[in-house]
Amino acid sequence: MALKTPASLLEIRADVTDLRPASLWLEQQATARDIPPDQIFRLDLCLNEALANVIEHGGHEASQAPVRLSLGSAVESDSAHATLMISDAGRAFNPLAAAPKAQPDSLADATPGGLGLGLMTCFADEVAYEHLHDRNCLQFVVRWSTDQ
Repeated sequence: MALKTPASLLEIRADVTDLRPASLWLEQQATARDIPPDQIFRLDLCLNEALANVIEHGGHEASQAPVRLSLGSAVESDSAHATLMISDAGRAFNPLAAAPKAQPDSLADATPGGLGLGLMTCFADEVAYEHLHDRNCLQFVVRWSTDQ
């Protein structure tokens, strides 16, 4: 049986000035749940990349409603996981359906941007998306062993 802790919630604006407060909230809540620092790092990378996408690509709709963050965790006998949910009212966008950016042949051919979606899927053990009640709901799960 898993021991689950109630989810922590935060609402922020889809604004660059709320990125740092969101990261601080995540670190504080994750530390209070005994989530290991390397797992907090993974979640924070996913959080910042997802929020940057909402701010940059969410459109006017994203700025009109709060971005909702939720962090939950569960511990089982030999493993644990944390789940971060990011919900926004921006344009519907399923990052899991987006085509991956082609790798350039050389540094001279490289262009900025477009790598964040790949980073998020690499850093999280699970990524899920659904569009529910006119909101994008993006969920990241990280897992770790609790064996000592």
